[in-house]
Amino acid sequence: MNEPLRFGTDGWRAVIAREFTFANLDRLARATAKWLKQSGRNSPTVIVGHDTRFLGRQFAEHVAKTLADEGAAVIL
Repeated sequence: MNEPLRFGTDGWRAVIAREFTFANLDRLARATAKWLKQSGRNSPTVIVGHDTRFLGRQFAEHVAKTLADEGAAVIL
């Protein structure tokens, strides 16, 4: 079973390559898409941003692709 993703007051706190992985980003993006659909937003537009930290662009691109696969229009 997957470990739960833990959020603090500033969002998801995780160490890259330990908890902050492409697999966990996929889980988070799919859960976000599911929540948007359950909230009545069947074709949402989502803006995905990133900063200059290590692998930031690649993480954002992965999230954008996952959201698009789930039916969202994505602005990266």
